[in-house]
Amino acid sequence: MHVTPSALSLVIKDLESTVGLRLFDRTTRQTRLAPAGRDFLPSARKLVEDFARAIEGLREFQGVERGVLRIAGSPIYAGTLVPELAAQFSELHPGIRVHVVDALTEQVAAKVASGDADLGIAPERAVPAEVVQAQLFRDDVQLVCRPDHPLAAQDAVQWVEALRHPYVSLSPDYAMTMRADLAHFSESLTLEPETYVTFITTALALVKAGKGITAQPAHAEPLAAAYGLVVRPLHGPRIQRRICLLTPREREASPAAHAFLQFLARRFPQAA
Repeated sequence: MHVTPSALSLVIKDLESTVGLRLFDRTTRQTRLAPAGRDFLPSARKLVEDFARAIEGLREFQGVERGVLRIAGSPIYAGTLVPELAAQFSELHPGIRVHVVDALTEQVAAKVASGDADLGIAPERAVPAEVVQAQLFRDDVQLVCRPDHPLAAQDAVQWVEALRHPYVSLSPDYAMTMRADLAHFSESLTLEPETYVTFITTALALVKAGKGITAQPAHAEPLAAAYGLVVRPLHGPRIQRRICLLTPREREASPAAHAFLQFLARRFPQAA
């Protein structure tokens, strides 16, 4: 134990004094466990073993072998890209538990700032000072419609044609950004949504019900397919959304989060 017998005796006496029981019977010839000591021995061994495992767990945590990672994602990406990234990362680091925190786009940055998430993936938005926002990639905005819709027969669709049909939009802020992109290309392109909804699943359900068309980032294609809808490229103009990584500005990244950031750097080498 790397301690002197006298030091060990003092530790034992302190323990006996604390619990108010004699743990050892001592004579000049030998030292034996007293009844209370024999009763305490299994618990003592478990304490030592648990402590050893806890120390080993800390070493594994430092070595990115264990830990918990919480990734916040906006509805489209929490339902498509983030689970895909989480699965790939878990194959590389099976000891790290990855939790997907789904949130509205406007809430992702708040989750990161508060510590409810280690990092976030969402379309570019204004973020609080406590959060750093950096582009991961750009996502093309595509037309989503029913397979029997007239526009579905085209390999690619011009915005001027799409805007002739009832349009289902996400939040007014989302529509405002889309409207600005279209106006920048041509003042004749005016987006006037027929309906506003909060969730993309609601937008897709309305399109499936024949209430119009919508335009969503390319990563929404698997969700659209689940609703039996089709996607087509939109041109004139080609609109892209900046999809960003959100990280805390001052809070130190955990070893698990640091490993995931390195994984993202390899997955998106073009990120700026």
